Amino acid sequence: MVATERRRATVRQQRADWFAHRAPAIARMPDRVVFLDETAVKTNLTRLRGWGPRGERLNMDAPFGSWGTQTLIAGLTHDALIAP
Repeated sequence: MVATERRRATVRQQRADWFAHRAPAIARMPDRVVFLDETAVKTNLTRLRGWGPRGERLNMDAPFGSWGTQTLIAGLTHDALIAP
C-alpha cells in the first residue's frame, strides 16, 4: 500500500526536492543525522488465553495491581545511541 497523499502535486514536489537535495546531503554527512525513536512497554499486556492439555483447565499467573507504561525516547546516530 502507498499513501494516497503521494499523488498530490505539492507532495510530489516535496518528495522530489527531498531526493534531489536532502538525500545527497545525508549521504555526504551521515554523522550529522540523528533519528528520534520512541518505544514503550505496557505492563497490562497479559495474555488472556492460552493452550493447555485437552480436557484440563489452563492455570496461569498474572501480575495484579496498578498498570503502567514505560516509555523510552532516544536519539540514534549512524553508530551510537545518544540522549536516552
